[in-house]
Amino acid sequence: MIVGAGPAGGRAGMELAKAGRTVLFLEKRDVVGVPVQCGEGLSRFGLQNARLTVREDWVRERVHGVRAMLPDGTNFTVSIPGYCIDRAKFDQWVVQQAVDAGAELRLRTRAVSARREDGGWLVETDRGDPVRSRAIIGADGPASNVARWAGLLLHRTYTKALEYRFHERDWTFPCDGWLIFYYAQKYHGGYAWVFPKAEYYDVGVLAVDGVKDLMAGFCAQMKVPLDRIHKKTGGDIPFRYTLSALAAPGLAVVGDAAGVTNPVFGGGIHPALYSGRIAGEVAVRAFERDDMNHFLEYDRYMGASPFFDPVLWKTAALFGSWDDEHFNFAGDVMNHGDTRDVSTARAFWRILARHPRYLSETRELLTMKRGLSLTQKYGW
Repeated sequence: MIVGAGPAGGRAGMELAKAGRTVLFLEKRDVVGVPVQCGEGLSRFGLQNARLTVREDWVRERVHGVRAMLPDGTNFTVSIPGYCIDRAKFDQWVVQQAVDAGAELRLRTRAVSARREDGGWLVETDRGDPVRSRAIIGADGPASNVARWAGLLLHRTYTKALEYRFHERDWTFPCDGWLIFYYAQKYHGGYAWVFPKAEYYDVGVLAVDGVKDLMAGFCAQMKVPLDRIHKKTGGDIPFRYTLSALAAPGLAVVGDAAGVTNPVFGGGIHPALYSGRIAGEVAVRAFERDDMNHFLEYDRYMGASPFFDPVLWKTAALFGSWDDEHFNFAGDVMNHGDTRDVSTARAFWRILARHPRYLSETRELLTMKRGLSLTQKYGW
């Protein structure tokens, strides 16, 4: 049984259904993927790492990567080829592959509790009769109820995100095939963004607090009319979850439910797909061996993955401590070019020649470089 039919749950269900296992999705929403609460960026590597292939029907626009805009008006780029996607269509496509392989999808069915019973799991729903299963995969989003019911969740912290959609006729700032990220001290480690999506643009803010005021200020900065918003969305983004484990016998927690998002950029689709794939593969082997204890291997795999490298949270903390001068300094160290063209040695000599007062922060800067390198590959 899989609680939640998003990209993490859908990807896990694909593995199980294609291996001939009985799969039941319990999804609380009326339509898979709706409403969308996501910036909808996915890297080419993220798709490949999930062992999926691109489909034109859910690609809105191909992008080169990220253009980081700095407080002094300069910028640098981070080349990460990828896509702005239609998240609803993408989620539906992932889940449909599991359904086509034999999985059952129950919409408008909310899980309200889960407990162990007779060597398996008993899940109560708001639809009446309880559902029994030998194993359960929790893919139920940031609320992570499955993790809580299983006694795995110890603590969780979020950031907040708010996004508005504008039609291209109301937009004047050129994106030129890049995802635009604005960095400044006022975002407290978060950022504002602009994602181009064919005939419209999504504009948003991610921050620990004050997102509405920050969003109003950003829209004023970008000169977009707030009376022409086509759609609003937003919600909690997992920042750091503490679980005693991501798995138990016959159970795994994936995606946002496990807090598997990149804390530097808040990206969650790639981590969701990867964790779903690994959970599905582990579950298939557990059933083949008739050993539900094998689910514990999922916790080991994920704990050793780049998605849980402590350097990511250290990098996020450093970003949260930076003032505008630090962000401007970073752009100058990058020579306002692309990060792939700047070696560690070249960056060091640029700091030595142009910004010697930052030499005392060399250790922190090296930590951030490693965190950003991981984020560049695994962040979205």
